[in-house]
Amino acid sequence: MQFMTPSIVVVGSNHEYAPVEVREQLAFAGDHLTHGLAALQRRVPEGFILSTCNRTEIYAVGEDALQVEQEIFAFLCGEHRISESQLRQASYVFSGSQAVDHLFRVASGLNSMILGEPQILTQIREALDLARETQSVGPILQRLTLDALRIGKRARTETDIARNRVSIAHAAVDLAEQELGGLSGVPVTILGAGKMATLTAKLLRARGVSTIRIVNRSVDRARELAENVGGIALPMTALEDAVSASDLVIGAAMSDVPVITSAHVAWRVEPLLLVDLSVPRVIDQMVGDMPLVTLRDVDALDPIAEESRRQYSAEVHKVEVLVDEATRGYAEWVESRKGAQAIMAVRARAGALRDQELEKALRRLQHLSPRDQNVVRAMASGLTNKLLHQPVQELRSNTDVGERNAILRAFGVTDFPD
Repeated sequence: MQFMTPSIVVVGSNHEYAPVEVREQLAFAGDHLTHGLAALQRRVPEGFILSTCNRTEIYAVGEDALQVEQEIFAFLCGEHRISESQLRQASYVFSGSQAVDHLFRVASGLNSMILGEPQILTQIREALDLARETQSVGPILQRLTLDALRIGKRARTETDIARNRVSIAHAAVDLAEQELGGLSGVPVTILGAGKMATLTAKLLRARGVSTIRIVNRSVDRARELAENVGGIALPMTALEDAVSASDLVIGAAMSDVPVITSAHVAWRVEPLLLVDLSVPRVIDQMVGDMPLVTLRDVDALDPIAEESRRQYSAEVHKVEVLVDEATRGYAEWVESRKGAQAIMAVRARAGALRDQELEKALRRLQHLSPRDQNVVRAMASGLTNKLLHQPVQELRSNTDVGERNAILRAFGVTDFPD
């Protein structure tokens, strides 16, 4: 009988460990994310990928934490063609309870660039849903992720951390307002029509922006967003004209290569501010070298994020108490799984001994009728179950490792993991 004590490992990189130019190399999106999950599944029993504009994290489960860590690094190096030494310099590694604690902190908004930002819960849910679709997660990571979603919701309902309404989009709009000296009447182009673009467009409209052009690969999605904010929907072929007619451009799209290049901002006669919220970045970095052009990426939002963190620092301790409670709860669930496995091991061992002795007895009792032989079998099973009752109850209710192992040894089970 095979037993496994799950070792949970997370290898990740975020805004605190690596600049955007490194994070964008590690990002997973679209088909790459789906293919990445399939590749990860070939290396570890369970795994899922959490990839956002500010983090890429690989969560995996295996029997040996060091082996799982090595498999994750090999996976990332292969997927992104980056050396392991470069990757380790930009990464953090947590295992066991520290890995559990880390995901709970992420879900609670404690490890986000914007303290308490709510988008991370949706991103975790989507990561779990995709991992389920590709069957790359099993009971360990599913339970971990669902617990993370629960603690993330509790953090926002039971503490005032949810009062921080700032998000990446809020910070971007604040930054633009600071640099432009106001947004009223400023013509804006938004590249993208997803969730980030939608929130950004709504915030810009609330700040007095009169003209919002939405440029997107899917004109239908651009039109839908434009109708919601009173904007103008345009196809990608109109991107250059849209940029030329704008004083502010915000990149909030998904692309493996830059979409806005120097050609889109040539011959400027008025200043232009571009804010790239995407990871990988969708605005070529050479654009920032053009005359009258200022380019900012998501890392430029950090000062605004720090101000928000200071304002709500008193709530951090309250959330950390919830996280500690949830981490202990997850550990208790893992121990309960071990108890269930121990019960199975004891029953399997007792059953094997019962069948062995029963076979010996029935060879000597061949003169009995089939009915009488069944009586002997029933007696053997009943006696075994009665003898197992108390040990099984102890294993079910007692999480003490020493006492559990003593019961297992008494039944001759010696290969059960601690």
